[in-house]
Amino acid sequence: MADARKMGLLPSVTSVLGIMDKPQLTSWKISCAIESALTLPKMDGESLDEYARRVVEDSKQQTKKAADHGTKMHEQAENILLGRSCSKDPELQPYIKTFKEWAEDNVEKTYWCERALVGAGYAGRCDGYVRLKGIGDAIIDLKNRKVSARGSPFYDQDAAQLWAYRTASENPKAACVSIVLASNDPETLVIHRWDEDELHEAGIAFQAMLKVWAWSKKYNPPGMKL
Repeated sequence: MADARKMGLLPSVTSVLGIMDKPQLTSWKISCAIESALTLPKMDGESLDEYARRVVEDSKQQTKKAADHGTKMHEQAENILLGRSCSKDPELQPYIKTFKEWAEDNVEKTYWCERALVGAGYAGRCDGYVRLKGIGDAIIDLKNRKVSARGSPFYDQDAAQLWAYRTASENPKAACVSIVLASNDPETLVIHRWDEDELHEAGIAFQAMLKVWAWSKKYNPPGMKL
């Protein structure tokens, strides 16, 4: 924070949203830890503390693997939207096929991908700004997460993230669309267009979180006031 104060740096959108509790993510991390504890054999002579540390480290590897997959698919989605060649990685091919088919059917034009945007007191890198069939110009955000019949794959913080990007973009009236490519089923891709009432509420929440972030860090980033 000392450097941020000296250089007048801005918090990222994800940093601001990081102050919000994420029960779905917490539940998934707990599940990973339990799975590691059930499948990782205890070594002879290993103390409980040593075993516990190894279980935690093993569960972190699962989290890292999921994050790495998400990063790779973001790169491939960008390649597809910009008309570039994609990875030949066999593990990614089913996911690439699903996203490419969706993009060919629904994306009429790509204005840009992975652009840094600066808002009032925050900044962030947005996945893309495109024109979608039946929707029009839209700020999009791509997620790789599990999709199941037990609950919606779209979360409130997704709307807040898109509101922040749209507000900082060149088109504050663009639609906001979340795209989820299921990490547990490469053939499943679902989208959600957030309505204006949802985005209005999400914007109020994001601005409140930005103020809480600034208060907790004892740092008012340029462009905002507590």
